[in-house]
Amino acid sequence: MKNNFKIILILFLTLSFSCEDSLEEVNIDPNTFPSAGDSQILASALGFMGYVIETDLNYSDSFLWSQYNTWGIGVSTGNPERYISAATDNNGYWQRAYANVLADLSYINKNSNSAAYRGISKTLIAYMYQGLVDHFGDIPFTEAVSGAINDGSILAPNYDSAETVIYPALVTMLDEALSEFDVAAEGEVGSADFIYSGDISKWKKFVNSLKLRVLMRTSEVNPQGAVIQSLISSGTFIETVADMPVIPFSGASGDQNPMFARAEFGVGMFYFASNAFLNVITDLEDPRGEVLYTKATTGTFAGQLHGIDQGTIDDEPFTAPATNYSLANNYSYGQDKPVLLMSPWEVWFLRAEADARYGTADDETDAFETAVALNFTYMGLAADSASYLSALGYSSSDPLVDKIDMIAIQKWISLNGTQEDEGWIEARRFDRTQSRLFSDGIWQNPPLSVLPNNGFPSTWLYPETERSLNPNALPQRLITDKIFWDN
Repeated sequence: MKNNFKIILILFLTLSFSCEDSLEEVNIDPNTFPSAGDSQILASALGFMGYVIETDLNYSDSFLWSQYNTWGIGVSTGNPERYISAATDNNGYWQRAYANVLADLSYINKNSNSAAYRGISKTLIAYMYQGLVDHFGDIPFTEAVSGAINDGSILAPNYDSAETVIYPALVTMLDEALSEFDVAAEGEVGSADFIYSGDISKWKKFVNSLKLRVLMRTSEVNPQGAVIQSLISSGTFIETVADMPVIPFSGASGDQNPMFARAEFGVGMFYFASNAFLNVITDLEDPRGEVLYTKATTGTFAGQLHGIDQGTIDDEPFTAPATNYSLANNYSYGQDKPVLLMSPWEVWFLRAEADARYGTADDETDAFETAVALNFTYMGLAADSASYLSALGYSSSDPLVDKIDMIAIQKWISLNGTQEDEGWIEARRFDRTQSRLFSDGIWQNPPLSVLPNNGFPSTWLYPETERSLNPNALPQRLITDKIFWDN
């Protein structure tokens, strides 16, 4: 017994003597960082962000509800085409936006010693929260992503008002991002920044452009004319493709465009061009249709663009081959297609609208024509833009309602193939009291729609997981409820 006790005592003394060495030296792998650094966390956030934008948003209900595309052959009409939505549909977007993208970006914002990294994180946080608001309305914001002990251990965040709390806070956050970039040193961020490779001047353009988007979104319900005038006068913006914030994909296995990878993992891209869209560009003699969609190669319409009316796939012959119809072309659907966060044509359309509404330092006609021309050039149609713009005949002397309608239609066309979700959001905003140009004109009523005639979705349902796990979640809504800026 004494011998056993001595052995235990020796072991205890040995462990006590070597405890400090064991914990601080022996058990640390010299090839492994104890925690991720700014560059690793930013890279993770951007990877998830690319998936969220291109798959959870662009390739989702918005893909159909924007009426760029409609259900394809060989599959019965799906629920989104009938405007049937389930709370489970949005679990993935909500989870990835909060638990992956925003959690990573918030960590950088709170802990980084780099002004450049903090500026980037603030910019992208604002971008993500605007997206969440524009789909769900009121959401967790001030208490969101605060589950860590140091952040208050808030596991059931309360919801904030999108109108009175979140949108104003996004403007403040973007101003703070600019302040961070003002003191940031070039070269602080490098290859981990997949978007701009640490180019601070381009990040400032993105911040101002995103701020303009936030401010313009409320134009129908809460005009921000004076603030927008000041922003246009003093800010730099995304003006060319070289300024465009994108998350690139090489197309190699494991690095494919998320929409392409998700579709090809399943049955592939089977959606057809919607006649709601084709009818508009046909009337305008717009050549962009042949860049966005393939021509039919068989059947009566071989050699032509051939879509179907929204939600009428059940009326088409079940055995008809997909080659009888127009599907997404490489511009819209490709393995190496980049994910666009904002496009220069989107920004120029915002500037054209801002001048038309508020009289900014821009020239609305020049801004409008620049937007269209840039989109044509990006599509490889630069030679066609001048004649097309001449035929459109945008004039600053036209009534405001007519000018906004023309901006709305051209913006909706230009966002197809790269920013489908933003196309749906902006179509909702432009479908306003003075002109129901989408809901009472361009958009078609799917025959199997569960909504009344000229009834279209205007919001997403709160996710089932959120309402099950968060006792502070708001009551569920209808998909026809409107976000605060939508009238």
